[in-house]
Amino acid sequence: MMNGHKGNTSRVAAGKTGVGRRTFLKTTAASAGLATVAGCLGGGDDGGISLGALYITSGFASLYGEEAARGYELAVEEINDNGGIDGEEVTVISRDTEGDATTAGRQMRSLIEEEGVDGLFGLDSSGVAQALAPQVAEFQMPFMVTHAATPFLTSPEGEHEDSVGNEYVFRNANNLTQDIYGAARVADELDATEWATIGPDYAFGYETWDYFQAFCEGLGVDAEFTTEQYPGLETGDYSPYISAVMDEEPDGVITPLWGADLTTFLGQAEDAGWFDQIDHTLFSVGMGTDLPADGSPLVEGEHASTRYDPFEPDTDENSSFREQYYDEYDNLPTYNAEGAYRAVYLYKGAIESAGSTGPDELVETFTGMEHSGPVGDYRFNEETNQATVPSIWGTVSYDDEWESNVLDPVDVYEATPDVVNDALGDSDLPSGV
Repeated sequence: MMNGHKGNTSRVAAGKTGVGRRTFLKTTAASAGLATVAGCLGGGDDGGISLGALYITSGFASLYGEEAARGYELAVEEINDNGGIDGEEVTVISRDTEGDATTAGRQMRSLIEEEGVDGLFGLDSSGVAQALAPQVAEFQMPFMVTHAATPFLTSPEGEHEDSVGNEYVFRNANNLTQDIYGAARVADELDATEWATIGPDYAFGYETWDYFQAFCEGLGVDAEFTTEQYPGLETGDYSPYISAVMDEEPDGVITPLWGADLTTFLGQAEDAGWFDQIDHTLFSVGMGTDLPADGSPLVEGEHASTRYDPFEPDTDENSSFREQYYDEYDNLPTYNAEGAYRAVYLYKGAIESAGSTGPDELVETFTGMEHSGPVGDYRFNEETNQATVPSIWGTVSYDDEWESNVLDPVDVYEATPDVVNDALGDSDLPSGV
């Protein structure tokens, strides 16, 4: 078993994490014939400082975009009420990616070329993020990814055939490897040896299963792996996939289903007796939203992860964010809300430190940057531009005071580059951490 820090509490702060050195990957814009968008302080076309947000705001996963908007709107209001960024008012211009790479690319171009934004943040889909990363490098525009979790996004180009990491792409949320490292740690503590998966039929689903197996092997978890089921996005009938898993009678299942797909699955799985037959279900995107707008909530007593917990760490900064958010929106902040909120503050910190909105200056400032937010203290690894944030898992409970699902108790696993890379053992999968 690895020596990564674990806190098993009902809300106890995690420790700080460490980083390594970053090797810059140089990508020129000239080969693509794209203009570099540079700027002094307040480079937006309409004056002030403008940031572009790219999220899914329509369709089956629109709740993620809505929650992100709540987060960045709260940050913008706070910042502007307190003098802006070096005296300049900040605005956020939002575009809907529709969860589609072509649409997202077109929207990103519009934000850069037509709106003249000073920086970009967002992205919910791993597939979209992976497709956009090379374009971000061509535009030479900093992009802070707040949700999409594929490790190949922050795995430097050339490390793996699917790696697209470059010096312009940063991620302030934990990535899939940090998350699934925690899942393997949870699995090691459960009375389950036979594992299956049901996940979305694209890279995120496959990667979750691949990394779960790799971490279980690297950590010496006593585990066998049985069936894998991959329903398409926006599946209406999960019954054949549910039956296929239940017929194998695994002890545990890990699922990265998300958005409306997750809530649809939950209702159908409960009707099929899933939670009576299968001892443990690990929801790796389980706390990505609050109570669902449609469908069923997570089942109490099961295990789920989150990239931000409104009660962990127990700091004044987190408590203040939680209270302000709850007062404004009447529910607890989710990780997409916190990630978007923190992205705006990251740009504030970088712009004020650099004294400029120039892309190169911002990239240089973001590289290796230390920051403190509701999620706690962290730093961007200079080799990958990935934030060294912990892996947070816990037991699903319902809190009457907050009228919401919460994780209680919470397990906090330190997920620094050395810990995660060591835990991958002999696997050739890149960590992107």
